Amino acid sequence: MSPRSKDSSMKLVSQFLSLSRPQRSSTRVVCLACRFRNPALRPVPIRQFSSTSNLLKKSSSSSKSARKSPEVTSPKKSEHIPDNAASRKRDAEVDPYDFSELNAGIAKAVARLKDALLKTRDAGRITPEMVESLPVELNIKGAATHGGRAHHERTKVGDIASVVQKGGRMLQVYCAEEAHVKPITSAIQASPHSLVPQPDSTNPLLLNVPVPPATAETRAQAREEAKKVFDRASQDVRTARGDAQKRYRKMELGKMVLQDELRKAHKQMEDVVKKGQDECKKVFEAAVKALDG
Repeated sequence: MSPRSKDSSMKLVSQFLSLSRPQRSSTRVVCLACRFRNPALRPVPIRQFSSTSNLLKKSSSSSKSARKSPEVTSPKKSEHIPDNAASRKRDAEVDPYDFSELNAGIAKAVARLKDALLKTRDAGRITPEMVESLPVELNIKGAATHGGRAHHERTKVGDIASVVQKGGRMLQVYCAEEAHVKPITSAIQASPHSLVPQPDSTNPLLLNVPVPPATAETRAQAREEAKKVFDRASQDVRTARGDAQKRYRKMELGKMVLQDELRKAHKQMEDVVKKGQDECKKVFEAAVKALDG
């Protein structure tokens, strides 16, 4: 073997051995105790640089998505809760002991009767309201015209005077001005109520108006009118009873309720109607007694 080839062989062997040996790290190995004693030897955390931001979920701009949906709990199966007026009406059609509509109709009839009897009680009597509604004609002249022409002005007694009841046979009219006393006196004398006002001796603005007693004719007329009002209220109660009977008939034909329950409910319904009729009769008798008194 030539020296040249021998040198090349040795070179290859040395390269192979150098590649097969583990390479030593160029960094200096330091024990853990030395690292903690010397801050300069502690490892520096590696900071990652990035040109893009982290991908986050975009929050919704709508306020509805942020609100939580309310918790819905279903009602108990054993308890029935009507959700609207239609359901409540259907429940009332099946319940024979529901007298709400009947009681409402009777209460409405009694209220109408009381209002009508209040007006009938004053039939044939002179009330302050009747005197206050009388028309008055004023003669406006002089300084009251504020530089204008003299003229006549038409108004009511209640606009320029105050009428007060004093006892059962006397009315007192308090005039606002002394110039109004004469036209108010003329208006009261011209009324169809046969009234004669008298000036008061102590107060020039006061008129005393004696009220004539009610005659037998006016009392009879008031009683007749009260009887008509009472008959109208009784008819309203009977109408409410007829509506309740129609409801019971519908339950019977549809077989919604047992026959025994219908009979019991019908008896209770008749008691409610009788109580309403008694109430109307009581109100009417009290009004007639006040008319006679």
